[in-house]
Amino acid sequence: MGEEARLIEDMRLPFADDRPSVLGLIREAAGKRIATSDRLEVQLPEAGDEEDGQPRLRFVAGGLDALFASPDRSPKQTTARSIVAAIGRLLRHPSAGAFDALYSQLRRIQTSSIVDETLDRVSADLGDRREALAALARRLVCESPDVEPVKMGVALLGVSGAAGDEAVVLEIGQSEEFTLYAAVALRNLLAEPEDALWRLAKSVHGWGRIATVERLAGTEDPRIRAWLLRDGFRNDIMNEYLAYLAATRGEMLDALSAPRIDEELLLAAADILLALVAGGPAESIEDYRDAAPACVAFLRHALERDAPALNVVSAVSALRELIDGSRAERLRTLPGWSSQAFLDIRTATGSVLQKPGARSAVEAGLASDEPWGDHFVAAQLAPEFGIDPWPRHLDRQRRRIGRNWWHLMQTTDAARVDEVLALAREQLDLGRVGSGPTRSLGLGQDYEDDSAVDFIVQDLRRFPGHGADFIAVGLRGRSVRLRNLTIKALSDWGRESWPAGTEARLRIAIEQEPVDDVRERLGSLLAGRPIE
Repeated sequence: MGEEARLIEDMRLPFADDRPSVLGLIREAAGKRIATSDRLEVQLPEAGDEEDGQPRLRFVAGGLDALFASPDRSPKQTTARSIVAAIGRLLRHPSAGAFDALYSQLRRIQTSSIVDETLDRVSADLGDRREALAALARRLVCESPDVEPVKMGVALLGVSGAAGDEAVVLEIGQSEEFTLYAAVALRNLLAEPEDALWRLAKSVHGWGRIATVERLAGTEDPRIRAWLLRDGFRNDIMNEYLAYLAATRGEMLDALSAPRIDEELLLAAADILLALVAGGPAESIEDYRDAAPACVAFLRHALERDAPALNVVSAVSALRELIDGSRAERLRTLPGWSSQAFLDIRTATGSVLQKPGARSAVEAGLASDEPWGDHFVAAQLAPEFGIDPWPRHLDRQRRRIGRNWWHLMQTTDAARVDEVLALAREQLDLGRVGSGPTRSLGLGQDYEDDSAVDFIVQDLRRFPGHGADFIAVGLRGRSVRLRNLTIKALSDWGRESWPAGTEARLRIAIEQEPVDDVRERLGSLLAGRPIE
């Protein structure tokens, strides 16, 4: 080992000794995984709970890097050039002061915005000090108690480390916050990284799953391609991100063309087709060249099931809506979508949905007491089978199973709305929700009751005169969102339907409102001007 690397390994750490390392927290969480769940639950340190005096917007692990990874050119952003300069000073003249200076910068950055440029500059400027750079990267990964320095450490380890670093990269990468960096590092570290990337992908389920699977898109390994088709596309964000990759690289049409398929493959194909029909952030069913024959093949297998699973019924329903809806004209211009394909799909979907087993699957889903999942899928399908899901939503909410307020407000029956309002008065802390205006966006678990009132008030606009007390709460709402929804509801009601005392409440709200544009909208409402 070179002298510079040895000095960095022995150097005093630039952070308090009593703070646990990020890697230590991940290891502790990995040891406590619940037997019935393979999700890693780890509470990582936060930079602070407030930003510019306001509650800090939090993202799901890995979400900020996934959504906002483009470089930030603002003057406040620590530049890649300055980071590389600080690394260079430390590697050339190792000292505690140089380590402190670098670490202080690393704590302040959003790593995703400068990591690519940093790695390019590091590779160009510091290539002759690779061993020392690897020693620095390992210390950041293994010992840092702060998230951003760990991210940079993983990235640096990828361009300076050795194959033996694979284990620690996989270990840190099982936290979704670091999976993207781990995936890139593995591709840089290993001559043949596919198996390691596959292990990493199977250990995560959110943005990390998406980032890693996308890096497996070019695989020719039949094991990985089969996994992509049967399970790899599933993630906790949106299956739509990976469904097209699974259908194409997993060769879904070939798999469905077999005379018989197992239930696992049928369920996977249903979820992939559902995601492709939904479309959104990635390719949709219009982009999938084998879509029409794959749909026909899927429906052939679905017809063989007397008791199809709920997600199979959901996929069948989505396909029927697809060919009978506004997208049909576009589909007819695409390869494979012949008149015969439309006829085959229409005939098969009708036959599956007429099966008694399909209705039974919906009824069983509605009866589920799971907080999320099957109940809401079944509720969406229920009207197709002549089933009214609203009473079930009400029963669940009365028993406090899940959060059903939005679904309860999807009604045209004013009597039902009054039932919802009565239940909300019993279950929600309206005093806290209406405790006075703040700049808060109303996000997070602390605002669950506020969110419930949001759903109620946004649909009260269709029921003038109902829920006057909720309108009063909304004008005093502690979240910006609720106050804006209340303004919209009162605007849609029209002044003639305003409860007594509303004008006085509006004047008080204007005086107390801390957000300029909300204050302007309140003023426009009171003055009878259009609300933007």
